[in-house]
Amino acid sequence: MSLPLKDFRLGITESIDIWLDAEASAFGKDKAAVAREILQEWAKKKAHAHKVATRRLSSNGAQPDLYGDEPESAGERREEAGAGRQARGR
Repeated sequence: MSLPLKDFRLGITESIDIWLDAEASAFGKDKAAVAREILQEWAKKKAHAHKVATRRLSSNGAQPDLYGDEPESAGERREEAGAGRQARGR
């Protein structure tokens, strides 16, 4: 059983559209399926890199504080938590 899909829309450049269309045509898929596969692969790589970094930090005695140290950062976007560039004075 597959998970339900979420609607996610974004603007893409013409060259990205051409590449997605070419990949879809070459392999008999639709562009949305190709984009989902690309995003899934990216997410898996990010998750793996996070695991590797956490293990290395822990094995070297460092605190793996990859999530930020603000108490309100539990799932909120940085801008919503008031930690955006403008809030930090940059």
